[in-house]
Amino acid sequence: MNNNILATITKLLLGVLYFTESESPFKAADWGKITPAALLQKIAIQYQSDPSNLKQIDQAAFFDRLISKVDKADIPMVENADKIATFYTFIKQNLSNITVIRVEDASRIPVLIAGYLPDGTCIVMETFAIET
Repeated sequence: MNNNILATITKLLLGVLYFTESESPFKAADWGKITPAALLQKIAIQYQSDPSNLKQIDQAAFFDRLISKVDKADIPMVENADKIATFYTFIKQNLSNITVIRVEDASRIPVLIAGYLPDGTCIVMETFAIET
C-alpha cells in the first residue's frame, strides 16, 4: 500500500512548483516508521540545522496560500494551484497528522510536508523556498 500511495503522490506532484523567489519542484519519499517527535530530530540532523530553526506552519494556512492566493489571470499559476489543491485533497484523505515544517536558517529554506499512513509510515514531500 505504501508504494501505491507514494506513487500516487509522486504522480500528483509531477510538474507542480512551489513559487517563492524561484520555482522549486516537490519530491516525495518514504521516511519509514518514525514518530512525530523523532521526525523533527531527523529533519534537524538531515539538514544540519539546530532544532530551534524548525518552524511548524499550520497546514491549512500553508495550502490556502498556495491554492487561493494566485493571480486568476495567470493561467500557469492557476493550473499549478489546481494541482496543489488536488494533491492536498489526496493527502488529507490518505495521511494523518499532516505537518508543514520549514528549516529556517539560510536563504534556501527546505519546506517539508509530512504525513502518516495508517501503519505508522511517514511520507515526506519536500520542496525549497528561496527568500533573500
